Amino acid sequence: MNPSETNLAVFQFIELLSIISFLCITFLLFLLSYIKNKDKNRSLEEQNKKERLVTETITQVQENERSRISRDLHDTVTQDIRTALLYMHKLNESKNLSDEQINLLQKIQKIEEENLKNIRNIIRNLTPSEIESASITQLLSELCENINESGDIKCNLYTEASDFLTKITTEQKLHIFRIVQESINNAIKHSKASEISVIMREEKSSDAQIKTNLLFLISDDGIGMPENNKTDYEENDKNIPTDILSENTHLGIKGMKSRALLLGATLEIKSDKETGTQIKLYLPVQ
Repeated sequence: MNPSETNLAVFQFIELLSIISFLCITFLLFLLSYIKNKDKNRSLEEQNKKERLVTETITQVQENERSRISRDLHDTVTQDIRTALLYMHKLNESKNLSDEQINLLQKIQKIEEENLKNIRNIIRNLTPSEIESASITQLLSELCENINESGDIKCNLYTEASDFLTKITTEQKLHIFRIVQESINNAIKHSKASEISVIMREEKSSDAQIKTNLLFLISDDGIGMPENNKTDYEENDKNIPTDILSENTHLGIKGMKSRALLLGATLEIKSDKETGTQIKLYLPVQ
């Protein structure tokens, strides 16, 4: 082998060695990046699990507290009001009362009957009755009926037939009910709306893995949420600090988002003075 061929062979060997070294370094960098990303994803997954566990725990504590308050109201306040009404009924039958006393007694009786009705509504809102056996349509229908009976605002429920609605689990029903309930409560307390619409229907999903979503849409004709309309609340609710209004609304929305997370659903909120507030809950179904 002449010197030129020897030099060419050495050069080719060095070139091959460089390529191999480059490939080894590239592979090593890729492997390190893969391990780093895997650890990061594992850490993120563990963090998400912890956050979900905390959310579930807080939500369960809230439901337990609602149930306790509901039982306490039923076992004490409602029983006391019923007893008072019974005594009033007996007094009404007495012949020793003057017309003025009878008139006053009837007014008190009317107030107590209204109090009993309000307490029952509060109990129903705290713990929706028969949540295991009732459908989500029945639960939301009863919720709207209670709102309409209060006379503060008009609540309309619109539903489209869907087999998926009958397959919602008890846990899902509870979270959906609470989200809709909180949306309506915000509209009543803060938006100055005169009408609320609750719509349930199927909607095609943009996600290829999820063909269909169940859409729960809550909309009102109010002036929007406090943080979006601070001036209006300062003018119209001078006795209520706007920071308290905003904080309460913020906490309510935070709770709604937490429940949406537990549902594996998407929550969208749009609010302004012109169009009011629209809250959309997309529940994916297989």
